[in-house]
Amino acid sequence: MREVELKAYVDDWAIVKERIEAVCGNGNIVSKRDQYFHRPGEKHQAFRIRDNNGSMELTSKQTGQNENGENNLEFEFAAPIGEYDKAVGFFKNLGYEPYFRKYKNGWEWNIEDVHIELLEVNDLGFFLEMEILIPFNSTEEDVSDSQFHLQKLLAKFGIPKDKVCAKSYRSMILKEGD
Repeated sequence: MREVELKAYVDDWAIVKERIEAVCGNGNIVSKRDQYFHRPGEKHQAFRIRDNNGSMELTSKQTGQNENGENNLEFEFAAPIGEYDKAVGFFKNLGYEPYFRKYKNGWEWNIEDVHIELLEVNDLGFFLEMEILIPFNSTEEDVSDSQFHLQKLLAKFGIPKDKVCAKSYRSMILKEGD
């Protein structure tokens, strides 16, 4: 699938949570633990293994970004969480090594075709993440329409456009460019 995503800094998570709940109802608690991998010497992650509330997800992305958010090609599958250590060993055997960890805790909602998360990420603070999944063969117009829809929701939740975050979590966690 193609993932159209928007991420924004949140100054007061409680107010934003109230605004989201006014539109979407009560959210579900979410806890995600990500281990990213890369090849030795490379600066970009190759993939992640995620513990998502006790379910294992393996994801590789081809990322793209513009001023309206991210536009990623996402390849993902799930496996039983009991296979986590085997998966790590498998990828280490293929020459990948652990790169960094990301922790996300907060709430999630779904409204229409939009997945919304309000999350505390590592020690970076709170972020609003919203994404729409569209087919791989979607047009650039489909991407633009999805980005516009996310921008409208951002405004509805009272978050100014200047809070949109273009930096990746990786670069923030690893303090790249600081």
